[in-house]
Amino acid sequence: MTCSTKLFLMAITVLTVWLQFSQAYCVYNNLDGDDSILYVKEREANPSFSFKKQVNNGEKECCPWDNLQCNTTGQRNGAVAFYITFGFFGASTEGSETLYAICTGGGGLVLRGNNTANVDATCNNADGSVEHKIIGPAYSKK
Repeated sequence: MTCSTKLFLMAITVLTVWLQFSQAYCVYNNLDGDDSILYVKEREANPSFSFKKQVNNGEKECCPWDNLQCNTTGQRNGAVAFYITFGFFGASTEGSETLYAICTGGGGLVLRGNNTANVDATCNNADGSVEHKIIGPAYSKK
């Protein structure tokens, strides 16, 4: 794939993501491997009612930013933290390492990569800005 093709595809992705932000945040699975999945859940909300979804490769799952079960701040620009468990190349998410990332309530979290060591996360904010996000271990190892 040429550099110009990659830039074009990235621009289309950013535009598509940005256009849907007025209503909800979304988590996008752009991982390598057609059978790579991820399991995502909102970290701060009540576990019984919080946003919890499996996201298949090339798909997205969304939740209204003003729904307190999805965004405890209720604010479009409020921080939303996610636990993310990966199943690369058909592997189960059960027993896999869980990482976390933070995005805004009116934003979209886009995840790319082919293993937990090289996952790239970007947050497309409600104002149209795009931020590279640090994705890290969800639980400290003691």
